[in-house]
Parts: sequence; C-alpha cells; structure tokens
Amino acid sequence: MPAPTEAPALAARFPDPPVRYATPAFATGRQAFTSSAEMQSMLRELARETPPPTRVQLLSPGQSQSGQPIEAMLLTRLGDAASAALRSTARPTVMLIGQQHGDEPAGSEALLVLARQLAQGPLAPLLDRLNVLIVPRANPDGAQAGRRATASGLDANRDHLLLRTPEAQAIAALMRDYEPMVVADAHEYPAAGLYLDKFGAVARADVLLQYATAGNVHEFVTRAAEEWFRQPLLASLQREGLSSDWYHTLASAADDRRVAMGGTRPDMGRNVSGLRHAVSLLIESRGVGLGRAHFARRVHTQVVAMTSVLQSAAARADDLVKLRRFVDSEVSRLACQGEVVVEAAATPSEYPLRLLDPQTGADRSVSVAWDSALQLQVLKSRARPCGYWLAAGEREAMLRLRALGLSVQRVDANGVVRGETYRETSRATVPASDGPPSAADGGGVVLVQVEAVPALVDVAPGSWYVPLDQPLAYLAVAALEPDTPSSYVAGGVVSRVDNVARVLARPAFKVSAVP
Repeated sequence: MPAPTEAPALAARFPDPPVRYATPAFATGRQAFTSSAEMQSMLRELARETPPPTRVQLLSPGQSQSGQPIEAMLLTRLGDAASAALRSTARPTVMLIGQQHGDEPAGSEALLVLARQLAQGPLAPLLDRLNVLIVPRANPDGAQAGRRATASGLDANRDHLLLRTPEAQAIAALMRDYEPMVVADAHEYPAAGLYLDKFGAVARADVLLQYATAGNVHEFVTRAAEEWFRQPLLASLQREGLSSDWYHTLASAADDRRVAMGGTRPDMGRNVSGLRHAVSLLIESRGVGLGRAHFARRVHTQVVAMTSVLQSAAARADDLVKLRRFVDSEVSRLACQGEVVVEAAATPSEYPLRLLDPQTGADRSVSVAWDSALQLQVLKSRARPCGYWLAAGEREAMLRLRALGLSVQRVDANGVVRGETYRETSRATVPASDGPPSAADGGGVVLVQVEAVPALVDVAPGSWYVPLDQPLAYLAVAALEPDTPSSYVAGGVVSRVDNVARVLARPAFKVSAVP
C-alpha cells in the first residue's frame, strides 16, 4: 500500500520512535499489516509459552459476518480465570479493543505489542493488580478488505446498543461476562482529507482523546476518566514527544467549518461503556489515509497511550472497585425517582484547532466553531420510571437486552399497573452526526418523536418487564425510550411503539427471572 506523498518538512514533524516492535507487520521489507492468521498464531504462541504465575486464556466470543473468528486474550494472575470468578474478586478488569474499523490498523498492532509485554515483558507486574482482556481485531472482515465498515456495510462502533452485527454482539458478550471497569478503544483518524479541504492544512496531533460523553453517564465516572486517566495519559504522551488534542470530527458539507467533539449517541462503544459505569477512553492515532506512512510512530503512540491506561488502572485499582460498587448501587437505588436524560447535545463554543501547514510543516492555529461534548445540553428528559413493560411478541428486544447484560423478567400472571404509553408523532431519517462522513450507518439515523400518555397498563402472561433497580438501568433507558438516538423502536427491534410502556409504580404483578 503506497504511502501518500508528503512534503519533506511535514514528514519531518513525525519521526520514527526510538523503539522497534517485533510484530509481523514490522518484519524487514514488509508492506502489509499483520494478517488475522498471523495475529492468531502470535496469540497462541503467547498462550503456550507464558510461564506462571501469569495465566493466558484465549477466548473466541464470536465470528465475523464472513465466518472469521473474533479473537480475545485474557491475562490474569488469579488462580481461577473463569469470568464469574474474576467478577467476584476485588480486582479490576481492563478491556482493550482494537480495529473496530478495518482501515485503522495501528491499534491492532499495538495491542499485539501490549499482549506480549503483559504476558512476558515489562508490563507483567501490572497483573498483580489487574486482569486484562485484549481484543486486538474486532472487525476482521473490515481489516482484510482494508475498509472501515463490517461486511454488511454497518459501522460496528455504532452498533453497541442495537447489536445488529455479530462483531458488536461479540464485544457485548465480553462486556457482559467480564464487566470491565476500564475500557480503552483504539482507533485512527484522518490526517488530511477534510482538514485540507476546509482549512488548507493537515492534522497535527499524534492522538485524539475523549471519554464517554452521553447523557446519563454518572458524573463520578466522568471525573475518574479525566483525573485518574486522561491527565496521566497526557503526561505520558508529552514525555515521549507525542502531541494530543480532544477527539473531533469535521462537518461533511464543503461550506461548513464547524468542528465537533465525539457525540452523545448512546450506541457507540465509548458511550455504551460509560453507561455501564466503566471508565471509557477513545484513543485515535493520526493514521487514516496514510497507508504505511509513519506506521511505527502511530503504533508507538497507541502503545504509549494504552500503557498509561494500564498503569493508571493498576495505581487506582482499589478506587476503581469502590467507584463501581458505589455507582452500581446508586443507579439501582434511583429507580422510580428523579429524571433520566432522553436526549442531550453538545454545547456550541469556540476552540483554537491546532493544525500544520502541508508544505512547511509549521504550526497553524485556526479558531473554529466547536461543539463541546464536555458540557452537555439536556434537550429532553422524563421522570425516571420503575421499569419498562414489553409486549410478549417483543422477544427479540428481550434477547438483545439480555445480551447487553440487563436483567429481564417474564410476566407470569395478568395484572394492571400505573404507567405511560407512547404515541408516535413523527419519524425521520437524518445523516449520522457522529464520526466522519464515510461512516456506514445503514442509510442514516432514524429519529422518532413521541408523546408519553398516562395510562393503566394491562400486563399479560408471557410479556416482559425490565426493572430499573439494576446497575445497567441507563442502557434500558437508551434502548426503550422510543425517542432516544438509536432506540429499539427507531431501529426496528421493537416492532410497534405501543408494544413498550413506562411502568411508574412498583409492580405488584407476578414475574419470574429470565435466565
């Protein structure tokens, strides 16, 4: 894959790092990235050859749409590596995910480096405080084809609520089974493209960073992401001479110079992890469109960033356990009380965007209209229900909620409960507002508008009840309020808007747990 032509002065701004990594992609004379077969071979070698006390377990949580295995590696020093055993200990699990977008290879390569350093190298002592779960290549079909989307054309990173793709289902299964307290998601962003078109400049930052910024993400989780993780990460990057900025995207329209931080949709990986009460970090190296150019630096950037995440998690291991216990308990306790955010938006502001002259490599600062996801505007909220009722025919919705890890109950007898039903007032398909304009979102985002109507809700045997007195309550809100972005009604998972209702009183009807 040929590298783009760059002016020498620009290329000089991104020298190779003073370290050489021993993955297949860095073999002498190699132009291709590490293949899935090579990746699998490397993971199996690490599993065979890693000595005690470290335990390395290979996992296969699913297959891609073409039948390729989605590989994961669990590293721990606990005697029992079963997911239930890991969840029962006071030791955080950190989950590292690479290449959800197939044309973003640096994260996958970096995770192979980190797997070796954790199994047999300098990072192994961190396993005295942590369990680490690594998914080096979450979209093997896209990686093989060198394209962003999955084989069906859907963007896996926008599918962590609806779970339409087996790739997103595999990630959900790992999240459900291992309940990571920290999740780092490795991506790459375009170096030129719209930057050149709009500003006559190219991207400067080696890496763009952001944590979860959806409505209903707990404020303590956000504070931990900033203070315990992002600040030490910035210091680690600076020590290595690597530059950083907030993650952002540019508007696709040629005459629109607005710039937006990563958005508030509750279906993308970063935000779904935050709604699970994990410290959730997006790490985007400067790489899309560069081919092999600066690949060593891009991989090094990811290694430095994720090493910092691991070190911060180890240093804050006890605090992370306390944080998770507190937030899980508080969210469960709040059922039937207060309000939940149904829709939120970024706050318009201005920002000095730091870029580079494409010929001289000199710094350029451009003042831009900037949608800040650090301060969210609540556009719509409702009273927090005690739970949601689903009609018996909505079995698929029940199964997807269970796949996310939510507790769902089956109604065993007829009953009546005070609640609210929904009346749909409008429906429209709009372009995706998050991610680059090439993002594959299945033709756009469906937005449904509804009115909530007070009602006595008749519940019948075989229908479903989703209580909100559980830690993952905010995932239920995102899925079942019909007018949230990517709701189950808008996504067609719930077939009719009158097949879901808000339950506003503690249910007296008879239910049993769905296994």
